[in-house]
Amino acid sequence: MTSEQRGDRPSIEAWEAVSPSARPIIRELLVTGPRTRTELARRLGLSTGSLTRLTKPLVRCGLLVERGIVHDETHGHPTRPLDLVAGDYHFLGVKITADGMYGVVTDLRAEVVAEHAEPLGARTPEAVAAQVAALRDRLARESVPPVAAGVTLGGNPSPLGGAGQLATFDAPFLGWRQVPLESVLHETLKIPCVVRNDVAALAHGQHWFGAARGLTDFALVTIGAGIGYALCLGGRVLESTEEDLVEFGHHILDPGGPMCPVGHRGCVGSYLSTEAILSAAAYGLHRPVQPEEIARRAGEGNAVCQDIVRQGSWALGVLAATIANLTGVKTVLIAGESLEVVRAGRRHIAEGMRRRRLHHHRPIDMRMLSSSFSEWARGGAVEAVRTFVVEGR
Repeated sequence: MTSEQRGDRPSIEAWEAVSPSARPIIRELLVTGPRTRTELARRLGLSTGSLTRLTKPLVRCGLLVERGIVHDETHGHPTRPLDLVAGDYHFLGVKITADGMYGVVTDLRAEVVAEHAEPLGARTPEAVAAQVAALRDRLARESVPPVAAGVTLGGNPSPLGGAGQLATFDAPFLGWRQVPLESVLHETLKIPCVVRNDVAALAHGQHWFGAARGLTDFALVTIGAGIGYALCLGGRVLESTEEDLVEFGHHILDPGGPMCPVGHRGCVGSYLSTEAILSAAAYGLHRPVQPEEIARRAGEGNAVCQDIVRQGSWALGVLAATIANLTGVKTVLIAGESLEVVRAGRRHIAEGMRRRRLHHHRPIDMRMLSSSFSEWARGGAVEAVRTFVVEGR
């Protein structure tokens, strides 16, 4: 029976009592699902006595529960696996773009229970926070009130500031510099809030609950209004600055390729950014079009759209091969608005990979995600879970 059924009102403060030494147990159960005590002890390198000591108070206060009886794989005796009460706690995830706000409410394991998208209104931090609060209230009518929120957008925590100062955030596309968005959101929503870079949040969400689940090493490339990149090595998503991402977006794939707005020829953005793809299509077709139409008309045989698909898909294959060559990862996730265009050119992707891989018989595992922004918003909810449940901050 969940706390909603019992009439209780869960709050994020319940997780503050979890000791630091017990948090790896929480993470393991969260990501991998129910485990027997023997399995947990083995996976975490703990004695069964230590595991029992750490989990007993969590069971007693209702954060962990015992599931139905199973037979222990090691000893064969009946036991009750431990699990989290995932449905008792809900989290708000929000993705902000230059013109839209996308929100979801998820349970503890990032299962979406409600979602909504709407245009972005005024761009001041206070107006954005007020819109997030209104979005939260709308979604809560379809589910239950979330206990914490994770907001993601293009940008990074400000490099300035010292000990004791509030965290601030730079978001160039909104004209923000050193904006204390977390504190503004917390004051407006009255629940704990965290603000994260959108690409890093998407990578964390895919690592724990998505296409990269169970992997220790993978890369994520986002192709859309901007070019994004995240790298996970040894089970840890590495941090990147906004400057790092700009450099990645201008990495040269072909010195004879198309020109980007800053004067590079053949950089990643000149092939794969939404602006580059739509501009090439508008020039060739003599009218504005959307990515979906480019993909559809390429399939129908339109020469202009076929060439755009060919170039973009080839560039994506070259980029994936370059990442694999430099990092050693063999799984590359692809997300973003331009996905519909390159999805139509899989054979050109393969050709691009062959051009940059000596041993092309050892393929790269390319996994294409949904082009919906709700997946990005879900990454925000995962950041709230990571911050307030797993890390206990």
